[in-house]
Amino acid sequence: MPETATPATAPLSALLAVSPQWIDLYGHMNSAEYVGVFDRIGYQLLGQLGVGEAYTAATNCGIYTVDVAVNYRRELLVNAPLELRLRVLAADHKRLLCLMELYQTRDDYLAATMEQLSIHVDLNTRRVTPFPDDIAERLRTVAAEHAALPMPQRHISRLSLLRPEQPA
Repeated sequence: MPETATPATAPLSALLAVSPQWIDLYGHMNSAEYVGVFDRIGYQLLGQLGVGEAYTAATNCGIYTVDVAVNYRRELLVNAPLELRLRVLAADHKRLLCLMELYQTRDDYLAATMEQLSIHVDLNTRRVTPFPDDIAERLRTVAAEHAALPMPQRHISRLSLLRPEQPA
């Protein structure tokens, strides 16, 4: 966690290690496995914000990933200790934008990042639906708190809640 973070602004985080099953022909973690880790562990962390597995079981609503932007920075080797950090970049009434950072903790380096844009979906209709007001407010509040965190060095945001202008 960055030293400037307070408990209220700290990113959500989880510890894990590179599994031997994630290693490819080149002896390092396969690129698809990074995305798998971001997806699985990130979803678990989102449960702390009220939009994880328990929320889906209770409401039959959930979040669908609609876009990701992955940046691979350094390789990861078998059994390397990792910390996945998740921060909320932005949220509105039906969308959630997060940044996940995967750190190798033994040598203290950022191995990869993934921005993820998600939508809130009613699983009965398979259609986008607004978040409940309390969850939408919580996500916006956490986004405002996480905005105080410094972005990773050399990070270029590639996703946004803003829609690009359409040509006339």
